Amino acid sequence: MWWGYSKPLDLQVEMTQREGSVLDSLEVLIVGSGDARHIVKTLASSYTHPDRTITYHVIEPTLEQVARSILLLSLCLEKDLGLQEATRYYLEILGNTLLRPSTAKYLARCAKQLIDIPTQTIDCPWLMLEKFKHKDRDNLETIFKFWARATREGVPIVNYWDRRIRKLLKTRYDYREGVFDFDYYMILKPRCITNLTIQEYRFWRNNGIAFTWLEGEPVRDNPTLLNNIIQYGPGFLHYAYLGDIVNGPFFTWATVEKNEEKLRATDIAEREVMRVIHEIRTKEPLYEGHVGAHRDASILNGIIVSQMPDMEMENESWIDTREQDKKISWVEVPNHKIIFHPVTSLESLKSKCEYVNRFHLIWVAHNMTKQLANLIPLASTGAPVIVELRKHMADLREEDLQNFTKELKDIAQENGLRPLYDFDSNKHTFARFCKD
Repeated sequence: MWWGYSKPLDLQVEMTQREGSVLDSLEVLIVGSGDARHIVKTLASSYTHPDRTITYHVIEPTLEQVARSILLLSLCLEKDLGLQEATRYYLEILGNTLLRPSTAKYLARCAKQLIDIPTQTIDCPWLMLEKFKHKDRDNLETIFKFWARATREGVPIVNYWDRRIRKLLKTRYDYREGVFDFDYYMILKPRCITNLTIQEYRFWRNNGIAFTWLEGEPVRDNPTLLNNIIQYGPGFLHYAYLGDIVNGPFFTWATVEKNEEKLRATDIAEREVMRVIHEIRTKEPLYEGHVGAHRDASILNGIIVSQMPDMEMENESWIDTREQDKKISWVEVPNHKIIFHPVTSLESLKSKCEYVNRFHLIWVAHNMTKQLANLIPLASTGAPVIVELRKHMADLREEDLQNFTKELKDIAQENGLRPLYDFDSNKHTFARFCKD
């Protein structure tokens, strides 16, 4: 639930030209993407397209996912971070249960500042939360407060992770390395062209750390991966980790068209995230030699981290005695607006005249396909509808993917969507439709 299972798309490329002309204003609906990758990619590539206004309407199932998307977007747009610094912060917060101390300190500081966004005490020109009720905005504020406190005091997220693994594998827990190897070699490897190594995948399956570098040890807990956060008196209550423990966050930024020798999934993801952050800031392509230029070439690629850090270091807490840092300064993106809608909008928007036939593109996550009947009335005639498939999900076998493909085709046919090609979840990452 914390990340998607498909690469980020430049949504402007996906748009169809209507009546032979380029639209000056585009409205897109993104449902259940799990992170902000499509918005980040579209923002980064906007300098390669004609100037136009783009409004992103986003629906996520939980407020924690909304908060994480705001955090990741803020990170990409923040002016005062170094390029490599911002890149690694992004990847660690996205997909690691444990963070390096520098990342944890950034998260605590940023969460404290983001508290002011739901309360509208600071102006965030690229974001709109007015569609949420006051209760939801209060809950968002609670989530940011919890992150700021839990990052400093620590939460036993590695124990939560291990508890999930034990519950999933049961009697096979003692032989979990064999289970992880089977999922990698027999399922993911034949399906996906990827630089994901068995060591990276096995390390993530064991402890939830996906992206690693030699420089710095991940020892602080990542509270953004916890669920159902509520305020209880002076403290907070939360559920343990309920996210993905089988597939991993590798199939977002680390997806490649062909294998590149000596590059890990971490190296690919670092390069791609660095590229989009650079393009957002400069509106220029990233010079390839800049990636990794700060490091010795002999340790740039192929380094595998396979040992957990000292657990006593992980549980140390600190007290933030510093005064409130200066406010976040964001890169200006005047032609882009991000509007978050509550999850109840999945059923209510089709009843509102202003949203019927409104969107020029709709993107739908693999676990939201049953909502297509509610979403299709919102698409304008001829608009593309992109549905994420389940190719990169190791917990599904071939027959499961075939059943999903058949079910999706039936839903599309019932609701007037025309497939643009004959898709198969075993082979394709996306199904693309057009509303007739």
